[in-house]
Amino acid sequence: MSTCKGSGGPLNSTNLLPVRSYAGPDTATRLLSACVGSAAVALTVTPLDVAKVRMQAAAPVHDIKSCMSLASLEHCRLFYCCNGITEHCFDKRDVRWSHCFRHQLAGASPQPAVGVGGNRLGTIGTLRNIFSEGGVAGLYAGLPVTMLIAVPANVIYFASYEMLRDWLQAEQRVPACCAPVIAGGAARAAAVTACAPLEVVRTRIQAGRLADGAAGVVSIRSAFRKIMQQDGGKGFFRGLESTLWRDVPFSAFYWLGVEAIRGTLVRRGWFEDSPLQAPLVALIASSSAGGAAAFATTPFDVVKTRRQLQTATASDSTKSLAPVSLRSSLLQVAREEGASALLRGCVPRVCRVAPACGIMLGTYELTKLLMRA
Repeated sequence: MSTCKGSGGPLNSTNLLPVRSYAGPDTATRLLSACVGSAAVALTVTPLDVAKVRMQAAAPVHDIKSCMSLASLEHCRLFYCCNGITEHCFDKRDVRWSHCFRHQLAGASPQPAVGVGGNRLGTIGTLRNIFSEGGVAGLYAGLPVTMLIAVPANVIYFASYEMLRDWLQAEQRVPACCAPVIAGGAARAAAVTACAPLEVVRTRIQAGRLADGAAGVVSIRSAFRKIMQQDGGKGFFRGLESTLWRDVPFSAFYWLGVEAIRGTLVRRGWFEDSPLQAPLVALIASSSAGGAAAFATTPFDVVKTRRQLQTATASDSTKSLAPVSLRSSLLQVAREEGASALLRGCVPRVCRVAPACGIMLGTYELTKLLMRA
């Protein structure tokens, strides 16, 4: 029987993951580690998300079925970009994002960005253009607001996952293959639900400030009061159901993969002579599991994006959309466009989510290791 450095217990060869004692790292260690991990992901991935949105906004769109992002829909002003860990809110009316939507705001036809020689710009070329136009501020526009939501959400998510997983194994004797699925889904549901009011208030503040002009100010207190007056308590959880359908299955798949891969790597002796075994194994396991989970849950993301696009289209007309179940939406896409349409956009989604997940969990485990040293 081998042992896993920094994992908190010996490996059981019949289990997917190490058997941990219920008394793992203290709560303060987990909370601080989640904060550090969130910051690391935001600093690393935000420029890539901004570049991706700029590239999508420049892509010509012929109809909703060919549209892969709200960024490329000219009459959609507010949309989100999620990489699995952080979620950025973009508003085309905000001067901070004007470089991404310049052609749309000017009423020009979308044209892919091109560099010297007429070649279409890739991610690196787009990043260079953004930096040359706006410097570091252009690459990290909107980061403080993003962190306002990402930090508490990830603190709740990662800390509650570990505590719930350990409790399920130690106290409830839940099989190792089931504990990550239950704990992952429950932890994500708790984090998303707890932070839903913050998300609604953030959107309301941003929309109000931009509607009133640059000098307009909408306070958190006034936003809360207006939401209560217009929609009551349920107004703070608008859009929660669709977010849960996207995030909970992803988290269940993700943590099952993380623990399975992590247990396999440790059993095979990866990095067993390194004091950084725990974070290195976590980095590999999380990147692999994040990519796999992103691929497996792409159909949910396709349907969610399609509904958002239809809603944005209907909002500019007299049309109204009747509520449609997730199952009906999945079947409709498969029937009208073929089953392959449910995996549309899976490659860029995997490439965006995998590194974000790897950085988050790797940094999380590294911070815990440093605090225990």
